[in-house]
Amino acid sequence: MDLIDRYLTAVRRQLPRDTADDIVAELGDSLRSEAEDHERTAGHPITAAEQAELLKKRGHPWLLASRYQPKQYLIGPALFPYYLQALQIVVFWVVLPIVLFQGTFSTIFAADANASTWVREIISTLFTKGWNAAIFAVGLVTIVFAILDHERVRITLFDSWNPATLPEPAEERHVPRAETIFGLVFTLTFLTWWIGLVRIPEYFFEPHAGLRFAPAPIWATLYVPILLTAIAGAAVHVIDLARPWRSVTVSVIDMTINAVNVAILAMILNAGEYVLVSGTGVHADNINRALWVNRSVGIGLGIIVAIILFDICHELWRLRKARRTMVTV
Repeated sequence: MDLIDRYLTAVRRQLPRDTADDIVAELGDSLRSEAEDHERTAGHPITAAEQAELLKKRGHPWLLASRYQPKQYLIGPALFPYYLQALQIVVFWVVLPIVLFQGTFSTIFAADANASTWVREIISTLFTKGWNAAIFAVGLVTIVFAILDHERVRITLFDSWNPATLPEPAEERHVPRAETIFGLVFTLTFLTWWIGLVRIPEYFFEPHAGLRFAPAPIWATLYVPILLTAIAGAAVHVIDLARPWRSVTVSVIDMTINAVNVAILAMILNAGEYVLVSGTGVHADNINRALWVNRSVGIGLGIIVAIILFDICHELWRLRKARRTMVTV
């Protein structure tokens, strides 16, 4: 058996059974015709080395056979835009924030935590847990979309979209997709934690420091209002995702939700205690040292209030600007 026959046999092993005979016959005719042309040009029978050079130009049998496969991609063009968007959301807006949050809190509550320890721990978390989590997330999303593509599942999310619903340029404000996705992912992440589906490791109990952290009673008192405003906020983001232009009605709803959030945060700040710290007498120093957690949480809540108030004012300014544009148009 010459090299051409061996090459054809290797190619056949990689081909679908129902088309292998036709493909190998066509490929064999092409290769032998090319060998005969070479013999006429060279003036002597083709040698094994010349056959090898001829076959090398065709490529490895596995690569050549892959060109005859009915499918040349893992995820087809119909699903690829959704796949790419899902990867961006999962990696940058879910995995990365959770890893950073976990690394930060695990160092803050460490007994010997200092500035250098925080930096080292956060960097270590990014390069170990963050890397592993990113690989897992990318692999999981890829497997899901590969299965969907293999089963020829078609996403019909935007099939009912009607071009007639597009607004006039001056009627409604465009909402950047990145802003909507960030808000939706953040809100859903908070909701999964708030209702107890996800627990942040090393937050409520620190055995190595002899400390126990528990939420203050104010959080239980305002559990339902916080849950309802989070759900309402997620609904607004879903509307913005489906209709990436803000109507006056949606803007008013969004500002109302933010105003309720400010009122809730004001009640939490008025309580003055956000985390209960307890431990044994042996660890009294650690308990005293950990009391600054309440001050830190209070500062963080104050910053959140300022951000929400700024967002309300900014939305009012954009509404006023849109109305002025409508008048001039």
